[in-house]
Amino acid sequence: MNRLLPFLLGPEFVWVGLLAITGLFISFSQPLPPNDHDKLLNAGWFLPGLGVLLAFATLYWVPGGQWWWLLRVGLASLVGIFLVVNFLCEAAIYNDSRDSGIGSAYILFIGLGISVLAIMGCIAAVCFIAKWPFLNIFKWMLIALGTLIVFGGFIGWLASFGNHKA
Repeated sequence: MNRLLPFLLGPEFVWVGLLAITGLFISFSQPLPPNDHDKLLNAGWFLPGLGVLLAFATLYWVPGGQWWWLLRVGLASLVGIFLVVNFLCEAAIYNDSRDSGIGSAYILFIGLGISVLAIMGCIAAVCFIAKWPFLNIFKWMLIALGTLIVFGGFIGWLASFGNHKA
């Protein structure tokens, strides 16, 4: 059982967990108030990319060949991106004229997720071919991304001052 556990906790498990979190997020925001589907659609800006990054983080504990792992991440991420974005966009539908832009958001969010997957996959493949330590590069990419997120949150917090609506 101990040898099987790292294989089960691979990128597929990450995407199943992200789908469960997305389902909880959707269930807490239902029924959808009038003209309030933007809250659901805003999650589409980061959930597909976050899932791809978390799927790549499984290299830290998944044993086996790196190319086999990269194939698993690619396939699991493609399926996961489509499912997460589909869940979010389907939950934000009113079935009337307020649905304009949901189709474009669907295509945009899938494109963002696939772009992150392609960039990370190319970086991983170059590291594997050149025998560079991908985990060190990935670690510094996550640190840089976290720094940018904190900086963006700080800028957003500063920008929120003075936006008090009476």
